[in-house]
Amino acid sequence: APARRNLERARRSIQQIHEAAVRHRDPALHDLADEISEIAMTLGHDAGPVQDWRPCPVCGAQPGSHCARLPGHEMVNDMHPERTSL
Repeated sequence: APARRNLERARRSIQQIHEAAVRHRDPALHDLADEISEIAMTLGHDAGPVQDWRPCPVCGAQPGSHCARLPGHEMVNDMHPERTSL
């Protein structure tokens, strides 16, 4: 149970970094949060749903918003694949 709580704390912290990146319009913060998530995944920890934590690089949808359909851009489960991959 303590490990699960720590994982949830880490996910919330990463989400807060992504939210700060949106608030401050600082893509470097997104990159840092993505790097932390990638490291966690290499250690066997699920980083959580990336699309909830970052804006879409294709259509600019903000965290928590759905992607907008754009001509010439494929969508998977109503999101652009670029948004859901690290």
